[in-house]
Amino acid sequence: MTTVNNASGIYGTLGYNFSDPNGDIMNLSADTTSHMNSMPAFITANQAQAMVAAGTGPINTSNFYQNPVSTAVQNMWNSANAFISIATPTWDSGNSLINTATSLATTANAFMWHTNRLSNLVTFDGTDTVNPYYTQAMSFGKIAIYITNQSDGITNTSPVLGSFTSLFIGPQLNSNSSIISSDYVTYSAAIIANTATPTQIQKVTNDMNTAISLMSTRKSADVTFYTNLQNMVHNYNATKQFQTMGESQTYLVTNFIGTANAINLIS
Repeated sequence: MTTVNNASGIYGTLGYNFSDPNGDIMNLSADTTSHMNSMPAFITANQAQAMVAAGTGPINTSNFYQNPVSTAVQNMWNSANAFISIATPTWDSGNSLINTATSLATTANAFMWHTNRLSNLVTFDGTDTVNPYYTQAMSFGKIAIYITNQSDGITNTSPVLGSFTSLFIGPQLNSNSSIISSDYVTYSAAIIANTATPTQIQKVTNDMNTAISLMSTRKSADVTFYTNLQNMVHNYNATKQFQTMGESQTYLVTNFIGTANAINLIS
């Protein structure tokens, strides 16, 4: 019998416990066994070990995927809430610091959800067609890279990864996070003591707005690209149908229901 080395234990996760008192579970025939032995490996040792480790439950995607920007985004959310906790409306008469910090916290939270979807930590629920998820965006992107290579000579990975750009700004997010954390260390005492100057407050809000702009811009760009990506693949499928029609369907479309645009696409 063909087996994969270091892959045993998967059968045990099925929990089969039937004693088969009437002998209804049969051994495979010699021909079937020979066929099974001739098949290429369906599984690798590492894959089998991961499945065994999961036991009888489903594997959690967090076992295999991570959000590469989560730490920086979480730190900015923490800093934003720290500023909110010390900037009281009676002191911050224009609410500039509170409003900006609140906006940063809201933006960071939305960006965390966005990047968790892109990182496959939040999986597609079958209904959200607006936001890009790892599996959906990757699937559409793999189709797009073939189309754009042949249509426009594209030889880079942007058709596949254009929905994922928020994951590629880690250094910039880390820099923003460090600056805002430093602002809190530098100015929090003055803010609490009501001695912070307008220039200092402006410095803090400017730094927050830089981070807000970066996260908002990239999230919006990812969603827009994904929308365009879906539309492109839809349009490809809508036009491709005319390349594979049979004789009867071609006759119907050509002579009765097809417009000039459809007839032009029939090969």
